[in-house]
Amino acid sequence: MEENKEEKVLTKKELKLKAEEMKLEAKQKKMEEKAEIKAEKERRKNSFGRKVKNFILTIIFTIILLCVGFYFANKVLIQKQEELSNKKMSQIYQSAEVAMTSKDYKKAIELLKQIDKSYEKYSEVESKLKEAEQLYLNEYLTEADEYLKSEKFEKALKVLDGIEDEFKESDIVKEKRTDIKIAMIKSEVAQMAKDEETNIAILEYLLKIDSEGIEKVEDSIDELISQYKNAFILETRELLLTDYKKAKSNVTAAKKILPDDKDIKKLVEEVDNSETKSNKQLTGLKSSVTAGTLTVSDGKNAIKGIDGTEYKNYILKPSNSSAFVSEATIEFSLDKKYKTLSGEIHISELDANANQTGVPQIIFFDQDDNVIYTANNAEGTFSFDVTNVEKIKIKFAANTKENYFIANPTLTAK
Repeated sequence: MEENKEEKVLTKKELKLKAEEMKLEAKQKKMEEKAEIKAEKERRKNSFGRKVKNFILTIIFTIILLCVGFYFANKVLIQKQEELSNKKMSQIYQSAEVAMTSKDYKKAIELLKQIDKSYEKYSEVESKLKEAEQLYLNEYLTEADEYLKSEKFEKALKVLDGIEDEFKESDIVKEKRTDIKIAMIKSEVAQMAKDEETNIAILEYLLKIDSEGIEKVEDSIDELISQYKNAFILETRELLLTDYKKAKSNVTAAKKILPDDKDIKKLVEEVDNSETKSNKQLTGLKSSVTAGTLTVSDGKNAIKGIDGTEYKNYILKPSNSSAFVSEATIEFSLDKKYKTLSGEIHISELDANANQTGVPQIIFFDQDDNVIYTANNAEGTFSFDVTNVEKIKIKFAANTKENYFIANPTLTAK
């Protein structure tokens, strides 16, 4: 009984253990199922990522292949275009060379400027273009020079006006225009001098010229102004010895056109102070020829002595080719204003090779016909006191047929 009882007890324990085992197995199986489900989900998830990744990589690879293909295709296309362009540019260049050969430089320039900088031989194009431009300009400049040499200034300028606008402002063209303008000014001044226009008139002309801001033209004008201003000053100083009124008129005109010039201001002072302080040329005083024929200088026309020296202030007794030689007399009013009278006696160069017929004799008298001085020489100087002389009479004696004269008869102020 006890054994049966024990067996029953064991059976219950076994059943309980069996139940627990079954329960654990069920739980384990459930956990395994869950793990399997989770693993399946993870497997599916990983499989989708790989697909996406592979898809993306495929796209990227495809894009790379397309880019590489496009790059090489484009490179071939560009190379082909360059070959075609170079061929076209080469043809244009050859046409330009033909134009150069036929001296159609304008056309050559137009063609060469059509060639793009990408041309493989563009350095040659640049060199050829410079050559064409220079030859083009030389044609015009040479023609302008020909007109310039013959002083046809307007025609020379017209030639330059025919140059294409793009070259008109080039340094070489502007320089040529400047040379023509300067030549025009100098030619006009030379013509004025030839026409015996006064120095003051020439100065007025020069001062009115518009230099257009060109430094070279300004320098040329300044040089001419200086030249004719100096000539004007010298002329006026000479007039002080012969014609005070004319000298005064000169400086009055000069003050109007050169009011701030220091040399003119100095000259004005000289003229203002000269009437009483300066020496005078006797020929500048009022005179009258009372006998025979005499020529009194006007300060412009010069005569020469036998040594070739020129004199602008003189009293000339002309030659007399007849058998009869007459005397000549001239009178001047001194009004007791002067201290001495001096001068030179000369025979004209016209008689340098002639046989002298006598020795010139010149006699100076005062207002009372008293002899002050007698000169008996063909070449020489004289000087004597005229402090108390109101009127002086000069007689050229009738003892020679030659042209002879008193040169630079100068009165010294008291």
